[in-house]
Amino acid sequence: MPSLKTLSVNKDITIAETIDSDFYLNKEYYILSLNKIFSKSYQFITDLISFDCTQYPFIFLESSINEHLLLTKKEDEILCLHNVCTHRGNIVCLKKNSKKSLQCSYHGKVFNLKGKFLSMPGFEGVKNFPTEKDDLLIFPVQIWKNFIFTGINPKINIKHFLSDVDNKLGWYPFENLELIKEKSQNYEIDAHWALYCENYLEGFHIPHVHKGLNSDIDYSSYKTELLDNGVLQYTYSSNDKDRLPIPEGCINSDKNIYAYYYWLFPNMMFNFYSWGLSINIIEPIAINKTRIRFLSYVISGAKQVMHAPSSVDVVEEEDQRIVQSVQKGIQSSFYNRGRYSAKHEKGTHHFHRLICKHLK
Repeated sequence: MPSLKTLSVNKDITIAETIDSDFYLNKEYYILSLNKIFSKSYQFITDLISFDCTQYPFIFLESSINEHLLLTKKEDEILCLHNVCTHRGNIVCLKKNSKKSLQCSYHGKVFNLKGKFLSMPGFEGVKNFPTEKDDLLIFPVQIWKNFIFTGINPKINIKHFLSDVDNKLGWYPFENLELIKEKSQNYEIDAHWALYCENYLEGFHIPHVHKGLNSDIDYSSYKTELLDNGVLQYTYSSNDKDRLPIPEGCINSDKNIYAYYYWLFPNMMFNFYSWGLSINIIEPIAINKTRIRFLSYVISGAKQVMHAPSSVDVVEEEDQRIVQSVQKGIQSSFYNRGRYSAKHEKGTHHFHRLICKHLK
């Protein structure tokens, strides 16, 4: 079987071609992306308010990585444990609860909330037992503001990204954000996960795809800033009512900012508006199928408008339609690579180069 060709995108955007379409169509690249990108990433799991218990089980990137993990809390210390029993592989915790220890429902092995082995019935006379192998594995946890991130082997640095958000949005009322479940939703689309991300990473399409949003912003002001493992996009508002209320003395306080759109490699988007924060988490399901976790965190006392021409739910539907159209188009035997707009597609170019870097 021939080896995979090395993907490459020139660092000079003015001469670069877009990433080879084989990346989206060859299943070996998809599997490589899971192993070399997603398994080494931090992922957003939940917020501190929603974690209102001592045990919070979840599946890390369900449908792709599929690792059963568990957040635990004891005296305000939050850990992420492997949620698989070290005896015979049963899932230890099946639902949120506030118990003070973990007990496997298969043979009764017990652990404390830090994953340490406590007891096991029927093991009298077993030699060299217990050992450290009887404890549950612990995975790294990153807590930022109200939000909890974890990863199974996180190598992709997120400190520079979070520092940039802190610098520009230190004034933002994170402590007043509340997850509104009825305005949050999961979508599944028939498209490669990266196509959704690269669409997000350029505002070039806004006048053509998002007529409602385009009327609310000053498109000529659209800016893109490249970060280590991230991208920031922002634009000015065409009116005062939608602008971010940036306090005097803070970065961009003299500008009529409509929103800050932050993307964290490989698959997370944090969109800061005057009404609150919209988080999009883009989860691969298959090479041509993607789940979008769409979470709305609304500032206490604010109102998130829905079903309006420029509202996030309508913009989301418009994005999904165009991304699925691109998925069909790239399968053509007559399409392979395109070119970048040096002015408008710096974010997409940066994304493609990060993919190439991690897949080497």
